[in-house]
Amino acid sequence: MESIYERLARFAEEAREVRRRTANWEFIKALPPKLRIAIEYYIETGDFREGARLAGMAVDEFLYFVKDKANVYDMS
Repeated sequence: MESIYERLARFAEEAREVRRRTANWEFIKALPPKLRIAIEYYIETGDFREGARLAGMAVDEFLYFVKDKANVYDMS
């Protein structure tokens, strides 16, 4: 039987794969380095608060940009 930790790890990996697959990589690669790095960090970790801090944006502004402009789908 799968432990709670294994299920959480599996869910986190599935969420990461969905973010990677849905992202508009051409748009992301064309962004300034600070914003590109912040979005790539968010895609890999799912940590939108740290991504927003890295981008120098408010959390809601960052999430809007990532979801609506870069087409990153989040499963949370």
